[in-house]
Amino acid sequence: MVAIKTAILKRADSSNLQDIRGLLAQVRSGSDKESITIAQLREVLKDRNTLIIVAKDGVRIVGMATLCIMVRIGRQTGQVEDVVVDETYRGQGLGKQLMNKLIELAQKKKLKAIYLTGRPARVAANALYPKIGFEKRETNAYCLKL
Repeated sequence: MVAIKTAILKRADSSNLQDIRGLLAQVRSGSDKESITIAQLREVLKDRNTLIIVAKDGVRIVGMATLCIMVRIGRQTGQVEDVVVDETYRGQGLGKQLMNKLIELAQKKKLKAIYLTGRPARVAANALYPKIGFEKRETNAYCLKL
């Protein structure tokens, strides 16, 4: 078995797109589950305030996490999105590896904080976040669909 490595995703090609589609289908629901296009992936990769960190088993992407940098008056923070490890690779510490890489990049970019939300049904993910230093906050999460 090839060692699994994490890195920032730099290019959008059909193989990467297929792997990312498969991962997102495992965690997204409803209209969020719509399939992304190569053009959409390329657009995200061009955005200097968005980083997609991937875990690769050889050439195949088996895990991912996205860091969206939010530029605000007087500070920059990060929002974590789409943390997912392929179901056949779970339980090997890849989620922690992805999150540690994401935290390292956020520190290099001198972000003041990193935020994330997690659905209660994602038990393993919600158990991981406090172990790596995230604190649960009392909040009301809202969404306005446009």
